[in-house]
Amino acid sequence: MKKVLTACFFLLMPQFAIAAIKVGVWKENIAPVASEITDTCMGGYGLPLTKPRCGVGDIHDYLSVRAIYIEGRNKNEQLSMLVFDASGLGDSMINDIRKRVDVLSDRIDTDNLIVIATHTHAGLDFQGIWGGVSQGYRDRIIDMAARTLVQAQVTSQSVNAYVSKARIPVSNRRGWEQVDNGVTTLFFDSKLNGQRVATLVNASAHPTILDKTNYQYSSDYIYSLRSRVEGSRGGLTIFVNGILGDAQFDVSERTFDKAIEVGNLVADAVIKSERKRKKVRGSLKVSTISFSHPVSNNSIIGLQKMGELDLNLDKSNRINVDMKYARLGHNVSLLSFPGEALTGLGLPIKRMMGGKYKIFLGLANASYGYFIPSEEYGKIPNRNTEEMFCMDKDAADNIKEVIKAHLR
Repeated sequence: MKKVLTACFFLLMPQFAIAAIKVGVWKENIAPVASEITDTCMGGYGLPLTKPRCGVGDIHDYLSVRAIYIEGRNKNEQLSMLVFDASGLGDSMINDIRKRVDVLSDRIDTDNLIVIATHTHAGLDFQGIWGGVSQGYRDRIIDMAARTLVQAQVTSQSVNAYVSKARIPVSNRRGWEQVDNGVTTLFFDSKLNGQRVATLVNASAHPTILDKTNYQYSSDYIYSLRSRVEGSRGGLTIFVNGILGDAQFDVSERTFDKAIEVGNLVADAVIKSERKRKKVRGSLKVSTISFSHPVSNNSIIGLQKMGELDLNLDKSNRINVDMKYARLGHNVSLLSFPGEALTGLGLPIKRMMGGKYKIFLGLANASYGYFIPSEEYGKIPNRNTEEMFCMDKDAADNIKEVIKAHLR
């Protein structure tokens, strides 16, 4: 009897409880069809309003929207992600996706839905800066994305969760030695048959192996990364970019072959890391961090006023966004971030997060440009790319303090 009671007590102790979660995934092709091509543009390269790559008809690889639905011990504990192969996502588009999900399902908590861009520069311009997309195409993609998430929820199943870490050879394009070269991966396997349901890969690097001369839609290195992991382990692989503001792969060739090579390199690191994976124990907890900050960059304000940038500003020219902080079990944490954090900001934030395994989701629930620590702002000789697309020089310091206060 004593042994039985001891065993029961052990199972009930929360620090030893195996993760009680359900996971579902789905994906759909978001490449424009023939009737949508004329008024649809690529994003990521060229100055605003120049519309450098519109009317593109060639497709190199599968542009997708990928959904993952995660449910804790009860249906009120949820976290969902919709990940787009796009350079960024506009505020009204994100809001419209939430509304459409609400119409289609009463089982999904859209307050805990994170809408993310992979930041491929060979993807769609859903912000409007480089020409945007047609209204008809936009409406079709919003409906498709919402239905993708509904399918993920409907097909969700009980899983065993595992986590691992790896390293990849990324560099800091602003010349600093520090960069986030870590890869954190979550593996979800069916409790029913042990088969892989999903692999969630979080790494930091601009998907810019392909340069501005490319006129074929592509997810860049992410294409071969996902394909290789799926081919090796099965299930659906979802890639989410991290502290990507100044992180890149240092390559001399800007070709599809090089993009495939880089993607395979990251995939192999993920596959190898699974040998030392750790089981995730515990359940899911999600909280909200609200952030508000004024936009002082007149170029950004001007584009918004002209209707060329999908950005919601209040009467005081402030942005307002909710970030999500989640704990999965006792050793995994996840934070959504509304833009491209530079390493000098992102790594200190990561160190604040709980657990050994930390997932930083860049360009999540907003695409507000670069967040540059004030001590680094304007300090790189002959480089101001990030400063040009920064909403305000104090935004990074402010968001860091807001996150710190929440995690304290």
